[in-house]
Amino acid sequence: MEKCLMASSNEGRKTSMEVYPCSYSAHGPLIEWLMRETSTLFIDTRYKAYSVLPQWQEKTLRERYGKRYRTAGACLGNLNYKGGPIQIADVEKGIRGLLMYLREGYKLLLVCGCRQYETCHVKVIVELLRQVAPEVAVLSPDTIVRPDSIKCLSIRQSWAWIITHPEILLKCGIEPKLHENREWTTKYRGPLLLHAGIKIEKETQDPAYWIWKFGESSGAALAHEIMKAEMATKAIVGIADLVDMVTASESVWYTGSYGLVLHNARPLTSITYPGQQMLFDVPLSLIENRETLVSTK
Repeated sequence: MEKCLMASSNEGRKTSMEVYPCSYSAHGPLIEWLMRETSTLFIDTRYKAYSVLPQWQEKTLRERYGKRYRTAGACLGNLNYKGGPIQIADVEKGIRGLLMYLREGYKLLLVCGCRQYETCHVKVIVELLRQVAPEVAVLSPDTIVRPDSIKCLSIRQSWAWIITHPEILLKCGIEPKLHENREWTTKYRGPLLLHAGIKIEKETQDPAYWIWKFGESSGAALAHEIMKAEMATKAIVGIADLVDMVTASESVWYTGSYGLVLHNARPLTSITYPGQQMLFDVPLSLIENRETLVSTK
C-alpha cells in the first residue's frame, strides 16, 4: 500500500476477499503465522509506523516481509491517533486501494497497535470497506484456531481456582462460577485454557468478603476451602469450554460489561507459562494430555 495504495503489478490471481483486523500488541504470534502465506499482505494502518517494540517498527517489518509489507498511514491512518474522534486520513483513496488488493486475490491483515478493536480506527476502516463491498469476509483473530495451538485466558486468583472447582462451590451451597467478566468481547467459541495471573485478589483471601457475599454458612464454608487450597500463579491451571458471551445475566457472579460463559471447567496440573491480555494462543505441545484437549473441540 505504498504511496496511498498505488496499483500493484500482480495480475491473474484468484479472487480472495478476506481481511483480518489485527493488533500486533494482542495478536503478534498470530500475525507472524498468517504471514507465512505468500498471498497475505501486511497493511500497516498506523498513521506513523512506529512502536517502542523494535519488531513492530517500519524498518524491521519491511526487512521481514519485503513487498508484502505496505504502509498505509497516509491513507488509512487516524489523524487523531493521539486523542479525539477517529478521522481517517484519506478514506476514498484508502478503501479503493484495499479493494484493488482484494480483487487481485490478496488476503489483507489490517494492522494497528490498539488492543481493543471496538475503539480502534481499524473497525471504522472495516465498516467503510463493507459498505462498498459487503461480500468481503472479516475474520476476527479470536476466531482463528491454529492447528498447533489452543486459546487461553488469564484470570487472577482466587477466581481461576473458583472457576475450575465447581464441585466445591456446590458442596458449599453456592452456584458454580460460569461467568468470567470482561470489558471486551470475543467471537471465539471452543476449548479455552485457563491461566492464573501473577496477582492474587486480596478480597478473595478475606473470609469476611465471602460471608458478606453468600451469608454466614455458605460464605464461611467457601472461605475455608479457599484458604486451605494451593493456588498456582503465572501458570496454566485449568480448561473449560467457552460457549457464549453475554451482556446480561441473573447469576450472582455476573458483573458486566461482558460475561464469558464457561462450561465444563476443570483443573489441570499447573504448567508454568507467561500470561497475556485478551485471548492468546498456547502451543498444544505444551499440554501433556493433548488428545483430550483436541477431543473437546
